[in-house]
Amino acid sequence: MTMRPVEWEIRHPVSGDLIAILRVVALGPRKEWYARAVTPEPERSRRTLIGYWASPDEAHRGVLALFERRTGRPLGGAATTLVPMKPPPGEREPSTVARVGRQSSRT
Repeated sequence: MTMRPVEWEIRHPVSGDLIAILRVVALGPRKEWYARAVTPEPERSRRTLIGYWASPDEAHRGVLALFERRTGRPLGGAATTLVPMKPPPGEREPSTVARVGRQSSRT
């Protein structure tokens, strides 16, 4: 089976302005799923990375929180809390990093 990336637009909840483009992609040797958000430039080559999250919902909330922080304008109601980004493929959380053991030398 071949999976193709799916793309969504993240829009400002009040004005409807386009804030980001969200795409679900498989990355790394284990093909882990990531929700990648980029700036909404019309020309793809000009888009810049905003971040990676574990799900489209987390990416949506994360992008809105970053937008709120960057602009200093609340999106309505209480301030949006930041959503932690998903670490890149191959990186582990600090508490789960394997310890390198000593290897015996061969003579």
